[in-house]
Amino acid sequence: CPINKMQLLEVVNAYLNGRRPNVSPHSVCMECKSAGKVCVMVAKGTPCLGPMTHAGCGALCPGYQRGCYGCFGPKEEANAESLSGWFQDRFGMTDPEIVRTFRGFNAYAEPFRKESEAHDD
Repeated sequence: CPINKMQLLEVVNAYLNGRRPNVSPHSVCMECKSAGKVCVMVAKGTPCLGPMTHAGCGALCPGYQRGCYGCFGPKEEANAESLSGWFQDRFGMTDPEIVRTFRGFNAYAEPFRKESEAHDD
């Protein structure tokens, strides 16, 4: 996902002021809610990594009726096991489908990696 103008300005501002950039502590789900977007997982049954992904993208993918791909990486306390359980129980996803979901842009980030390995045959 491309960065947006506000993200770039925050990084430049932080660098010029000798501080770390502010990183949103909440998930993509909060961005969806604050923008008035319908939850694609609940309303459409679309698998989405938004519940365990750092906010910052403006919920770009859910805004186009797609699930979040996890571009901004996992939150500090991401519960991948619970989310993959939801994928299996609610959506009937198979282990290979779950592996593909977690092996996207941040496949080697610990929560994504561990959960994909747990479903890898």
